[in-house]
Amino acid sequence: MAKADPTSRSSNSTEPMDEQAKPGRNHEMTGGLQPSGFVESKQESFMHTWAVVLAAGDGKRLAGLTTDHRGRHVPKQFCSIHGGPSLFGLALARARALVPPDRVCAVMAKAHEHWWKPMAEELQSGNLIVQPRNRGTGNGVLLALSHILKRDPQARLIFLPADHHVLSESTLVQAMLSALADMPTKSREIFLLGIEPDDADPELGYIIPQKTSKNDVQGVRHFVEKPSRAVAGKLLEEGGLWNSGVFAAAGDRLLELFQARYPANVLGIKSSLDKMADPISPSWTLGNLYERIAEVDFSRHVLQFHVGDLRVVPVPHCGWTDLGSPHRVGERVNRLSETAPSTRPLSDETAFLDLADAVMRADARGRIVQATG
Repeated sequence: MAKADPTSRSSNSTEPMDEQAKPGRNHEMTGGLQPSGFVESKQESFMHTWAVVLAAGDGKRLAGLTTDHRGRHVPKQFCSIHGGPSLFGLALARARALVPPDRVCAVMAKAHEHWWKPMAEELQSGNLIVQPRNRGTGNGVLLALSHILKRDPQARLIFLPADHHVLSESTLVQAMLSALADMPTKSREIFLLGIEPDDADPELGYIIPQKTSKNDVQGVRHFVEKPSRAVAGKLLEEGGLWNSGVFAAAGDRLLELFQARYPANVLGIKSSLDKMADPISPSWTLGNLYERIAEVDFSRHVLQFHVGDLRVVPVPHCGWTDLGSPHRVGERVNRLSETAPSTRPLSDETAFLDLADAVMRADARGRIVQATG
């Protein structure tokens, strides 16, 4: 059972932490980001804002890299870089920079319990939502959405992937806060965060804004998923932005989008939640539903059909990467190697595999080189 963090402050507190109130392990886990470092807005909309960390992905593209000494594949979100906090821990810190701890939730997969169970106490009671299995990002979003709307019908939500890495956390957090501030109280629009690209990477998704300005919230023309390098170069000339996977929306509007495309999923999940006492223990009904429910990719199967309702918030260069391939993991590890300590003990409570060590082992076998070719 998840339990409340005794070091967290009241939701409405804006007083700085004193030395005794500063969290110890939480602070270390999140790389120095204070878990309650935000100042609560007095706007009514912010009083109903929730942050959801999506952490149920299997990370199959990195399975050859993220294997521990026992031969088990460790999902990427439970790995660290150079012995630092886990990627999930970093994402949790970002969420806590946006909203108070009682409105931070995480979606996990039942099959990953070995890795997330030691971290369960990082979330307050009722805020750890467990899927019986991974059935695509769309169903993870819908499960969290349905769970939160039961508790707060006026909720608006911001969703954060749990397996990305950012060099300038403050830049990304500020962009997320700006997106929330730009959302009207009863917004009909979905706000996406688009990262200003470092290069024409053919392995990433792109959001093409209606205008080429990089300073204002803009409409969206279309998405392009993993274009060729030549096409990616042209997209950059058109003002294309990397799709970060971070998005925000009013809960009732988001539910409408799912109802329009996947009414059976909406009804099935709602019915299952009505019969479930604790979100950390999926019921037989939910498990049975997930055996037959349609798999949904949120971007491809939902957002693509509502481009007219999308807005993109440009994010300045912040050193963002999705660590989506062995090549990109290797690039990030090498970039951090110059500043990382030569040895940092890995904490079993924050991460189960150091990606820097994994890259060294794979590179010795030629796997990273093969992946880049």
